[in-house]
Amino acid sequence: MLTHQQLEHYKQQPEIAAALIGYSDAFCRSVLTILYLEGGLRDDGGINNIASDRGGLTKFGISQRAYPQTDIANLKIGTAIRYFYRDYWEPMHCDELNAGVALMLLDGTVQHGLNGMTRIVQRTVDAEVDGVFGSRTLKKCHAILPNLFISQLISRRGYRYARICLDDPTQQPNLRGWMNRLGHITERSYAGLYHGV
Repeated sequence: MLTHQQLEHYKQQPEIAAALIGYSDAFCRSVLTILYLEGGLRDDGGINNIASDRGGLTKFGISQRAYPQTDIANLKIGTAIRYFYRDYWEPMHCDELNAGVALMLLDGTVQHGLNGMTRIVQRTVDAEVDGVFGSRTLKKCHAILPNLFISQLISRRGYRYARICLDDPTQQPNLRGWMNRLGHITERSYAGLYHGV
């Protein structure tokens, strides 16, 4: 798992440091955690094209399926970070939430898509399930204790992974990796409840 010392080390790398300018500390720590888990902090940006992964060619955790107009093979880390902020962090109102919750939401949005994770959140907080993370959903998020929120999100995300494999057995080879990742995010999210991610 990414340690605090490793996180600080990565934040000091010139290309990464330049890419993180202007973002909140919570986002910087969260996106570095996601990049680490995606292999995006390796020299090759974690580029892969695993046959069982529906995302297709992926680099820095950014998939060809999600960004069909992007040249994934030549994607730069600064662009990937901008995508994570613009398309995942900001629509989930993560800067307005506890840092541990924000990390769980960012990771869930990367894994399940914006609509999918929004629906998971809405079911968790008993909001109208419409796939739109608006002010009413945010208000419901604020009404639940962060540690309880995280624990319920873990359960719902685990169920979602299991359901994917039941609906499509070809996805079963991915289940262990998904659950391992959820375990790592859980650990970091709970640590982030009181001390930041």
